[in-house]
Amino acid sequence: MRRLGALLLAVALTVVETAHVGSPNVLFDGSAGAYPVRVIVRPPLVVPGLAEVIVRTTAADVQRIVIQPVFWRTGVAGAPRGDDMSPVAGQSGTFTGQLWLMARGSYSVYVDVHGARGDGRVIVPVNSVATGRLGLSPGLTTVLVALGLVLFAGLVTIVRAAVGESLVAPGAAFEPAPRRRANVVAIVAVPALALILFGGAKWWSAVDAEYRQSMFRAPAVDPFVGANGQTLRLVVRDTSPYRAILSAVAPDHGKMMHLFLVRWPSMDAFAHLHPAQTDSLVFVTTAPDLPAGDYRLFGDIVLENGTSLTVSNTVALAEAAHSTPSDSDDAWTSNVVAVPARNNAVAPMGGGHGYRLAWAGGDSALPAHSPLDLRFIVVDSAGNPAQLEPYLGMAAHAVVLRDDGSVFIHLHPMGTVAATAQQVFKARDRGDTTARGRLRPEAFADSSMMPMSFTGALSFPYEFPRAGRYRIWVQAKPGREILTGAFDVEVR
Repeated sequence: MRRLGALLLAVALTVVETAHVGSPNVLFDGSAGAYPVRVIVRPPLVVPGLAEVIVRTTAADVQRIVIQPVFWRTGVAGAPRGDDMSPVAGQSGTFTGQLWLMARGSYSVYVDVHGARGDGRVIVPVNSVATGRLGLSPGLTTVLVALGLVLFAGLVTIVRAAVGESLVAPGAAFEPAPRRRANVVAIVAVPALALILFGGAKWWSAVDAEYRQSMFRAPAVDPFVGANGQTLRLVVRDTSPYRAILSAVAPDHGKMMHLFLVRWPSMDAFAHLHPAQTDSLVFVTTAPDLPAGDYRLFGDIVLENGTSLTVSNTVALAEAAHSTPSDSDDAWTSNVVAVPARNNAVAPMGGGHGYRLAWAGGDSALPAHSPLDLRFIVVDSAGNPAQLEPYLGMAAHAVVLRDDGSVFIHLHPMGTVAATAQQVFKARDRGDTTARGRLRPEAFADSSMMPMSFTGALSFPYEFPRAGRYRIWVQAKPGREILTGAFDVEVR
């Protein structure tokens, strides 16, 4: 029975992987020069396709916003000219536009803001991959079938008239003999036309099959637990018909992979680890001191071409290994106490110093398909906002997971984008590459953090892709210790 459950879970994870773990839209919060902006990019399901871009700003002196799609191979010098965004009527500070993503791979949307205080730019990395097929609604399918039958009947009628009535002189009678000949030709035309239509259908199926081969499939990861239960080894491999991992892995926040473990289905144990890269696509870490059981794992990696990927699978962990973290930024908790998200709700963060995580996102269910802010406050034992230390270059990290595992996302206060992917595009524009296109080591030397608050108040921009129940883990570093709090939210 356990093997059957594991098999069903593996099948479910295959669906999750092909869907970018269910969260394709990109959100970025930051500043373009002097102007605060929120950028939302909704990539197309098919490539080439149109990406929808929305930019929101609270600055009243913004005069013009230009967006430009930049492919990683060509850089900004080889990109098409940017397009002016259009202000949205009735929504002050909101601009909208569309961009064609013509090739498969890593793009970045360059957002140039022009205003009274000068010009500013932000770079928003986007994965440009085909993830779906555009289907027909039942109503439209019925209409098209009916129209097809009418057209087929019309073709047969045209053939009959061409060999029958069209040969009759004006005013002359349509004699029985030519009438019979016209009927016979019409009857013969039916299978001939049907054969042509069948050939067209075969051609369409061949085109569809070729397109399916171009659809993105997330890389797979095979986990191996050491014989002593002390180590966890991950082997990443490509599964797409084309090469999805076509460049080297780049460090993100100084780590080659961000690995998350969640005990399943209880979700009562959680770990955020940073395996070391021992080979091109092999990563090794110390197994954390977590309760024995089945775990879902999600590993985030960033490539040197700016592509961000998440690999996922399941792994069975034995009894607690009582091990020492292999990375100083590793953190885990074996007893997650998730609290329903509502006004004045407070979740424990552990650590023995009384730090807690307060929910600041309101009392109602959260909306799906709408950009929002997930807001929290880290408070001390007296209930006052706690001063935070940077954790991997951020004020905090958050993980969102749907209760069926179909949606997973690793969030930062700056949004869903990877800081390394932004650095990649900046470096390529500067020419920090070798003759073979590899990034030079100095390309990652820029470790400066974006401006953010460390006063305990946290905000993560996100857009829930589906309704359902979600758990949100938030990790922050008050008092020099990495602590974790969790909330359960309802999305409608």
